[in-house]
Amino acid sequence: MPEKVINAKATCANIRRMFEEKGYKPEDIRKKLHLGTVQSVYKWYSTANGKGNSIPSMDHFILMAQLLGVTIDDLIITKNIEFEERD
Repeated sequence: MPEKVINAKATCANIRRMFEEKGYKPEDIRKKLHLGTVQSVYKWYSTANGKGNSIPSMDHFILMAQLLGVTIDDLIITKNIEFEERD
């Protein structure tokens, strides 16, 4: 039976698009999400480009959703995968 999991690349691309549409730069996002450095934002953007597998934490998804005025479901893109049955 297929199960839904987060599609990291599509989710990060979606987040990047939403931030860019609102005019947010990586440094703006760092400040709004109370991140110590901007590296996390760049890692998410790198994942959006297919060069990594870093996604925001749940706390950051919550903050991003509030900042963008959307739901967490609007941010996250899922994909179906098949798990092997184990005894």
